[in-house]
Amino acid sequence: MAGVDITTVKELLGHKTLTMALRYAHLAPSHKVKAMEILDTAINGKKTSYFDSTSQLLHNFAISGGMDVR
Repeated sequence: MAGVDITTVKELLGHKTLTMALRYAHLAPSHKVKAMEILDTAINGKKTSYFDSTSQLLHNFAISGGMDVR
């Protein structure tokens, strides 16, 4: 959440696999929402209203924890 990519964190912590690093990488819900806002802006080319359908979808996705990649 501090801006260091997960691959670098993996190497610094000595994890052999990205899966192990991801096991300990827990993002706060507010961090996920911020990430979704950045992606929404990139997709739509401008900052959109919270109630815009894409923004709402991304917000709901972030709050729900996103996809389970296990």
